[in-house]
Amino acid sequence: MTSLLFLFTLLTWNVALAETQYTYDIQHAGYDFDQYDLKGIATYDLFLSEFNNFPWQEEVGQSNGGSEATISVKNKSANVDLFVSVVGKPNEFAYLIGIVEPTVKKTLFGFGKEKQIRWLKIYLTEDALEVKEAFQLFFENKYSSLKGKLNNLPLFLEQEAVK
Repeated sequence: MTSLLFLFTLLTWNVALAETQYTYDIQHAGYDFDQYDLKGIATYDLFLSEFNNFPWQEEVGQSNGGSEATISVKNKSANVDLFVSVVGKPNEFAYLIGIVEPTVKKTLFGFGKEKQIRWLKIYLTEDALEVKEAFQLFFENKYSSLKGKLNNLPLFLEQEAVK
């Protein structure tokens, strides 16, 4: 009986862990928009290490018609992505924090049927601590706190997500 209880607990824990699995990828400056390096499973500590060691200053402004340097994290169970990118010049740049999440939109100028879409909002900050705090909330699944934090930042762009 004890073995059965242990097995049930282990399986339940593994299912719960799989439900909130995060993955991440990296785009270096100049990559094609659909080109990125898949890195695998992500944790907040791993994200912090990547973020802190990423060559932001060297890659900012080096897109050459491609993407800017970006680290993206995906929460597959919630279908929400959070990313950080940069804009500017090496001596003066800012971070872009973007969130892509599902939302419902009415078609036909708001009078038609509802349609599920993915919506993109990008916010601007010069403070790396703002980026780290946003990602910490994301990894903790505190989406209402994350949205509140992001809504206090200047909105850079808002639109339907491309993919």
